[in-house]
Amino acid sequence: MTREQKAILAATPGRLLKEEFLDAHQLSQSELARRTGIPRSSINEIIKGKRAITAEVAFTLGTFFNMDPQFWINLQTRYDLRLVQFERAKSIRARVQPLVV
Repeated sequence: MTREQKAILAATPGRLLKEEFLDAHQLSQSELARRTGIPRSSINEIIKGKRAITAEVAFTLGTFFNMDPQFWINLQTRYDLRLVQFERAKSIRARVQPLVV
């Protein structure tokens, strides 16, 4: 994996949540948990990149930050796809026999 790929993968949805939303609004994980009902442990795991942003969490974050929940879903989906492309694309291409029409 290249340095650029590693940098892209380091930009997790949780990192963006922390740096661009929590830090920018001077909110702690505990405060976000208290105000949204998302368990603090879940928020912490999202921030650490150990848990994905689910549809329910996306809706909750969207409601809390007054934005479209689709932003959070798209962020997670793009990250997941990049992860597959960088880590497993070669093996997937090796085993898949594309449909020829």
